[in-house]
Amino acid sequence: MKTLKLTLASTFRKHYALFYLTLFSIILLCVRIKITHSFSYLFMVWNLFLAYLPLAITILMVNNVKLIERKVLYYPLLFSWLLLLPNAPYIITDFIHLKIETSVPVWFDILLLISFTSGGILAGLASMKHMFSIISIKTNPLAAWLITAITCMLTGFGIYVGRYLRYNSWDIISNPGELFADILHNIAGSTPFGITLGFGGFLFLLFHLYYKAEV
Repeated sequence: MKTLKLTLASTFRKHYALFYLTLFSIILLCVRIKITHSFSYLFMVWNLFLAYLPLAITILMVNNVKLIERKVLYYPLLFSWLLLLPNAPYIITDFIHLKIETSVPVWFDILLLISFTSGGILAGLASMKHMFSIISIKTNPLAAWLITAITCMLTGFGIYVGRYLRYNSWDIISNPGELFADILHNIAGSTPFGITLGFGGFLFLLFHLYYKAEV
């Protein structure tokens, strides 16, 4: 229990700004619900929770060396992290829900969406930095950058699968046949290519800026 408390305290010190941003986002959402008597944006809380899962995985890994050293634990965690990572930048696409309502100013909804989106992206970047450090130690920095670039492209494709094909991260385990069949049926076209390259490149550039600022 003492170790758990120390881990939580250390995590809060490192990521306290993220927690405050999350709290700010939830307060904005509560204000909106109070004004509009509508729960239409409540899904943002779930999406932000999903965006935090990759960070939770890497926090566990960096605070427990055994999870990194033992291959039987490391590779399943790495695979789980890769599956869940698209949930972080995916939250950007929630801007498609933005619409003008008479009961609340549009600037408020923009602020609400930016708050949730920023929290999701920053959680994803923090998670990527953790994993980058882990991979750098296990291999070398050059390999870590290469793997990060590939990960960003896979994440961009994951955003396409989630937003356009409407699959979740866990469908690769619970419904793999239908998932891969749907991907093969829709993969030819400008939309999957554009989203993969666009969001993947955007995420890689953001990570580069985040990494350089943190080093």
